[in-house]
Amino acid sequence: MDTQKTLKSVQNLLPSIRARREEIEKARRMPNDLVEALRETGVFAWSVPRAIGGAEASPLDLMQVTETVASADGSAGWCAMIANGSNIGAGYMNEQGAREIFADPTRPTAGIAAPTGAAVRVDGGVKVNGRWAFASGITHCDWVWGGCVVMENGQPRMTSHGPEIIYVWLPVGEVKIHDTWHVSGLCGTGSNDFTATDVVVPENRIFSLLDPTGHRPEPLYQMPPLTLFVAQLVCVSLGIARSALDELTEIAQTKVPSLYQTVLADRPVAQIELAQAEAALGSARSFLYDTIEDMWQTVSAGRQPTSRQLAFGRIAAINAAETGATVTRTANTLAGGSAIYTKSSLQRHARDAEAVTHHFTVAPHTWEEAGRVLLGRNPNTPVF
Repeated sequence: MDTQKTLKSVQNLLPSIRARREEIEKARRMPNDLVEALRETGVFAWSVPRAIGGAEASPLDLMQVTETVASADGSAGWCAMIANGSNIGAGYMNEQGAREIFADPTRPTAGIAAPTGAAVRVDGGVKVNGRWAFASGITHCDWVWGGCVVMENGQPRMTSHGPEIIYVWLPVGEVKIHDTWHVSGLCGTGSNDFTATDVVVPENRIFSLLDPTGHRPEPLYQMPPLTLFVAQLVCVSLGIARSALDELTEIAQTKVPSLYQTVLADRPVAQIELAQAEAALGSARSFLYDTIEDMWQTVSAGRQPTSRQLAFGRIAAINAAETGATVTRTANTLAGGSAIYTKSSLQRHARDAEAVTHHFTVAPHTWEEAGRVLLGRNPNTPVF
């Protein structure tokens, strides 16, 4: 697999994506032709196993390509991240089902980890009902997976770890998409709700997200799923922040702040804050990449990550998300009054980076949970 060749193809698309930022935002979804252009690069196959025709890239590659696309547009970066984050499910299920869903491994899929559906066992599979929110990219996907609580006699089926939770692949043509995505940031991701009513899912399309015993043995699929996902997610923030700083630097060459006679680039406050923002962004990025690389080396050697590695993975991720949002706000503020107009990409960057911080994987309580683990305590949440 030549990831650098694919990455170069993705980079060649960035000007086209930038030129259509406003269109993406107003449409509240990714244009089909842009999705198709990204698909043709082969990037969505990066998280699909080689054994079924995918590219099976490393976590660092997946992070880098998300960051790259997000530097052109936050919503496009988010959709690219979700496609690979959902396609990773190909490595968590039996090969027969994976070959059915990923007959074309370059196509994107969508997925929802929250178990807001209900599944009842029937011959050969389960019957599924439920409603799932935040189905990013579902408007350009053929398949979506969602979490379900297995029900018996109207009650959750209990295991030693709590309710039994499974994940099911659903054809998008068999679910109903609800037009709910009217939001302040990441507007172009088409993250609508969807519902399933009495959809029968065969056994070969059911998988466990958090139980690694059913996952493929290759290192990518032995990475902790939540850590792998959130590491990609926060690279959206890093890409947005990178773009914001670059655009501020360009604006500063000609913008003269009100009541001053010199351009912004010659103002000490801009010089200091830009330098500090670059330091913050670079530090957050390095911490994240170094932390995931360390975990990747552990998993590649056939070992399970330690509790400390898991804690550092969560710390590095939330730090990247919060730093990305802070840096982007700084760029937006320094640009002055012109940045508040909707035609300004800086205000869009600020809203998009802020939206990332609202994802449950980087919620403020993550700091507490990671600190508890580092101090030798168990996390309060069942999944860490």
